[in-house]
Amino acid sequence: MTRTSIVALTAFTFTFAPAAWAANNITAIAPDANRVVLKDGNATVRFRVSGQGNAEGQCGALISYGDQTSPDTQTMGRTNGIFSGEFTHSFTRPGEYTITAKGEPVNQTGACGGVAVTKISVAWEGRGQRRDDRRGAEVICPNGWQLSEGSFNRESGAFTCAPSYPAQRMDCGRGLRYFEGNNVIGCKSTGNNRR
Repeated sequence: MTRTSIVALTAFTFTFAPAAWAANNITAIAPDANRVVLKDGNATVRFRVSGQGNAEGQCGALISYGDQTSPDTQTMGRTNGIFSGEFTHSFTRPGEYTITAKGEPVNQTGACGGVAVTKISVAWEGRGQRRDDRRGAEVICPNGWQLSEGSFNRESGAFTCAPSYPAQRMDCGRGLRYFEGNNVIGCKSTGNNRR
């Protein structure tokens, strides 16, 4: 192979293999709340998928919600080196769910790179009460508290209560994002000065 042929082959490779050199990679998936309550059998959660990359155009992503429903797909576009997409899903049963975002070709759009995972907890509305049939009594947590998932012991009647997260998340305002976890709720910065 001559030197001219090697240079031409290298130029061809760089021209037609941009994904290897300039990829858009999914780096995060964030729910608008980590704990939600079923109201009338539904709990709707919005997920924001984001990533970084230097490839022009769009890439495809697939979101799997961990609840045996069909995953969602969407193309995401890049702006100033950041790309993002928003997905909304309604859960219909209580439980702990693992949500995964990964690249997937969508129509004629190639797949994004990378994978991101998050978890959410879905609870029954008003789950602070439970009938203890063996003892003929109600297990009732005080206002602002709810029965901890799986804590009720049928044999002894023992149970624990945990702080109840609000069904409606707070409006945190510009530059802040609502969060829940470790028995606290609040608003945190979405900019570079996070604390």
